[in-house]
Parts: sequence; structure tokens; C-alpha cells
Amino acid sequence: MKKLLVATTVAMALSATAHAADSTAQLKVQGVLTNDACTPSMSGGVTIDFGTYFVDTLSSTATNQLGHKDTTLSITCSSPTKVSWTIEDNVGGAANIDILSAGFSGGNVYSGSETNHFGVGKTAGGVNIGAYAVSINKNASTADGTTQKVIDSINTNTDAVEGWTKFFEATVYDYAETDEQYSLSLANPTQPIAFTNAVFPLRIALAVEKTSTLAITDDTPIAGQATITLHYL
Repeated sequence: MKKLLVATTVAMALSATAHAADSTAQLKVQGVLTNDACTPSMSGGVTIDFGTYFVDTLSSTATNQLGHKDTTLSITCSSPTKVSWTIEDNVGGAANIDILSAGFSGGNVYSGSETNHFGVGKTAGGVNIGAYAVSINKNASTADGTTQKVIDSINTNTDAVEGWTKFFEATVYDYAETDEQYSLSLANPTQPIAFTNAVFPLRIALAVEKTSTLAITDDTPIAGQATITLHYL
């Protein structure tokens, strides 16, 4: 099975210094091209800017919700192709915290989980800084310009067109998990369809621990990284 990787990096800095204006942080997207027929890309350029947060403005008693940013994963194929994608956390060490304002469908509280929280690094003292979640807009994902059902399957089924279910059907949740793969389907049957262009709107929501837990004394980068991999079915 050939793969094509897109790496996304959440890069931010928590500053312990005085306030300053217009500081920024970046989410970078990189790609590795192969001879495969499909290519993934992320909309809005290579940077998603969360800004810089100063420790003295953050809560010392509660999880700090740093909001969300929206982007789009597009998969473009040279001919109609059945393809799925998975996402893997390259960093690990996600803090066991709730992330709010994370979903498209109203399921806005994502509790700490190894499969739906992604790590953003540690402080100098070895404390997990926080976590981010990645959500899929299941009501606006398209194949060749037509809205279709997002479907998922345990990612051990990567090479098999089987075991697919409708993504969080009849629930408000829409978070991506590291042990699942995702594709698009007609309403029935629930099987991947071939497409030349698929669009998955994504939402990235970020939260960090309370400052009493972080105990930051120096500028501390937030550095999460995940890999999106295409799988041909």
C-alpha cells in the first residue's frame, strides 16, 4: 500500500513576559509527494494563526480554552478513486483536559481521550501543556461537488472495503480519532465511493492546562504535529 503524507504542525508560544501586540503563532502544513494518483492539500495557505497568549492573562484554576480555527482537507485524484484517510498524532502526551468549541454539530465538549486528543508538547518541567482536537464537518463534506455521508472504519481495515459505518450517525459529535479511517459514501449502502475530488471541512480546537499546573517561567512553545495518510481501497 502506497501512502501520501501531509504533516500539520500546531506551533504556538506561551509568553511569561509583558503584553505585546500582534504576536502570532503558526500551524504549518507540509507534504510528501509520491507517484500515487491522489494528492491531499490544506486550504488557507500553510499557516493557521492562534496568536500568542500571555501567562498572566490565563486562568490558574481552570483549563484555558484557546478557541478554534477552521481549515479544509481536499483530496484530488487524477481519476475516480476509492480512498480513505487516517490521522496520527506524532507528538503524544495530550493533557487529560476538556476541549470546548471543538465540534461543528453541537458536541462542543470533548473530554480527554488518547484517540481524539492530540499532544502539543511539554513544559521544561515535563508537564503536558495541553491538547487539540480535530473535527470533521459531517454535514458539509463533498465528493465531486455533491454533499455525501462521511463514513468511518477501524483503521485495521485499511485495505478492505468492509466494516464501514456512518460517522457519528444520530449524535452531535464529529471528532476525528487516531484509530479510525474516513471516507465518503452515498446514503446507502455504507461503502466508500470513487471520486476525483473530495473536501472535508476540519476544525482545530486548542486548550492548555491551568497555569498553576504548567508552572511556566520562560517562553514555552506549543508544538503539536499530526500526519494525515491516504489509503487506497
